Amino acid sequence: MPFKIIKLTAIVFAISLITFPVFAAQSNNPNPEEPKYSPKNLQDKDAMQAEMDFYAGNDHEAELIFTGLIAKKDHDIALWNNQLGSLYLTQGKFKEAKDAFMEAYVLMNDIAAFKNLELNSVGLISSEMTKGYKGDPYEKVFNSFYVGILLYADNDLENALAAFKNGILCDSDVTGKLYKSDVALMYLMATRLELLQKNQSMADDFFKQATEAFYLSHPDNRLLVSQKQGLLDDLDKKQKELLEKETKANIKLEQVINTLKAEIGKLEADIKLAGDKIEENNRKIAINNLKDFINPDNNTLICVETGRGPLKYQIGTYGEKTIFTIKPYPAVGFSVTIDNFTQIKAESFLKHNDVFYQASTRGGRVMDSMLKGKAEFKQTTADVSNVLSTMSQAYDPYGVFSLLSFATGAVSNATNPYADARHWSLLPAELQIISLRLAPGTHQLQINAYDSTGKTIESSKINVQITNNSNNVIFKRFRGVES
Repeated sequence: MPFKIIKLTAIVFAISLITFPVFAAQSNNPNPEEPKYSPKNLQDKDAMQAEMDFYAGNDHEAELIFTGLIAKKDHDIALWNNQLGSLYLTQGKFKEAKDAFMEAYVLMNDIAAFKNLELNSVGLISSEMTKGYKGDPYEKVFNSFYVGILLYADNDLENALAAFKNGILCDSDVTGKLYKSDVALMYLMATRLELLQKNQSMADDFFKQATEAFYLSHPDNRLLVSQKQGLLDDLDKKQKELLEKETKANIKLEQVINTLKAEIGKLEADIKLAGDKIEENNRKIAINNLKDFINPDNNTLICVETGRGPLKYQIGTYGEKTIFTIKPYPAVGFSVTIDNFTQIKAESFLKHNDVFYQASTRGGRVMDSMLKGKAEFKQTTADVSNVLSTMSQAYDPYGVFSLLSFATGAVSNATNPYADARHWSLLPAELQIISLRLAPGTHQLQINAYDSTGKTIESSKINVQITNNSNNVIFKRFRGVES
């Protein structure tokens, strides 16, 4: 046998050894293009059915499905607990909701949990969705909020404060500098708790940060904040490029360096301009509601949740990216009538705590670059396979190109770049909240949701029992079904 043929045979044999695990994976998955965690998966079908049941008002059916999924104790158990917690909270079952959210809280904040699945998910043929669900930063924030406020309702102020502080830390786990810790509600709850525990200095610090976060996330500033963040990102890239060029400075690079310095100067000027506009807006934004919210004399929090939270799905050639969208909810405001007498209007509520904004401004993750690399590898190997296939048709007396084409094609098919599309789908679109003082005893609340024309679109009457404590909490969820 000629030497060249022996050499090519050895190469094919080596590739077959490398790709054997890939072939094995393909044999266990007849359709390698489909993610392991797909709508065809029975468990995922059950979860989708439970979600549809919830938004149709079929709470009992949804509860049965979620409790069944939790009983499996699989890698998505924190997600199922969050979903069940939202269901219980909607039903007014605070104890059950707290237990479910707490179960999720422990796993979502445990670095070691599902560590083996974390490592496996970065492999070429493993999906990110095979790792343990721990939630995106915005999901960790809202899990911490629910844990905190339900502990607060139980008068466990120390642990409630710890949960709110944890939520603040989770919110800082983003790439965008300006989006770090912009959930004002977390700071405001921490402020209330510090005031209730007579820690004025700490309360002052938290309230200052709450005000800054409220300004940053206010709708009047969102576009400007986005523009400024984009400019900051560009500035960071240009500065790194300049530093790299200056370390290799020579006559040829002098013009490039001068151009970079001019671009950096322009970016810095634009950043200042955007910052000045934000400051101008801040002076017009009223923060009286923030001050009313933290008033320790107010003994009751009324939390109104509206609509359906952000939907997360895959995009990209190979589903390697995720984006969020939202199903619009027509309510623009709420009114509360207490005991058919006292009416609280929409402007008294603390607004702009919308989940979609938090989900869509969290920035990239380390995993995103890995998935991008997987997608590029998948495309490259597919292209190589096609080239080799073409070459085999032109000249391939020993079938070497055909074998190589088959091997690289198999690797391409088995490579799994699918991004994690799991998400806490029972979160509301927005949370509006108000603090007020109610006399101890039983009260009837009439809560109305109305649209932009002022028409009432949903209404609910609830009886509440107010205690002598300073931490009465009332939740009402409007999800688009009769209640």
